[in-house]
Amino acid sequence: MLRGLRFQKRLQLLPGVRINLSKSGASASVGPRGADVNIGPRGVTTNAGIPGTGLSNRSKVSKTGGGLIGVLALVAGLGFAAYKNIDKIGALFASVPTAQETSQTPSAATAASTEAGARPRAASKAASGGIRAQAAKLLVPGNTIYVRRQGSVLRETEKTSGASLKKLDKGAAVTVMAVDDDWTQVKSDTVVGWMRTSVLGPKP
Repeated sequence: MLRGLRFQKRLQLLPGVRINLSKSGASASVGPRGADVNIGPRGVTTNAGIPGTGLSNRSKVSKTGGGLIGVLALVAGLGFAAYKNIDKIGALFASVPTAQETSQTPSAATAASTEAGARPRAASKAASGGIRAQAAKLLVPGNTIYVRRQGSVLRETEKTSGASLKKLDKGAAVTVMAVDDDWTQVKSDTVVGWMRTSVLGPKP
């Protein structure tokens, strides 16, 4: 019942390279149609024809299993197919980025961005650390220290809710009276009160 059933399918892997599937098995054809080399279970055959004339010649060049002639025919067919499609093959490989480029590009951009952002932060941190070190040396009773924030408030007590005694401009000089961690007692002219230690330091 199935003897009359025929099955044949061609799959093109690359330009000029095809896989042929049929009931008798699988074979490979290399080269343009009309001038190709076929390698299959029955051996290696060549097919040559003149397009538009209907004239063609098909001949067997090796026994089943191939051999030196079959290998040479395959190489020649692959070379011919590559020559005929060199532009397409070059465009195909040119449009595909390599794995190394894909893996390195994002990380390189990230590294550059991180480095660019790290330099200003490092410089700012170093400057801040230097100011704190200088302020620590000045926070001694009797020393002169300076207000480093415009509109800093001199308060009656060591609390942000303490009554405001005076507002000082940036750069105003005050005399240290006492230090209590986050707050420092200072004297501005004849007024004595408390200011946040963080707003005091060397002359800005």
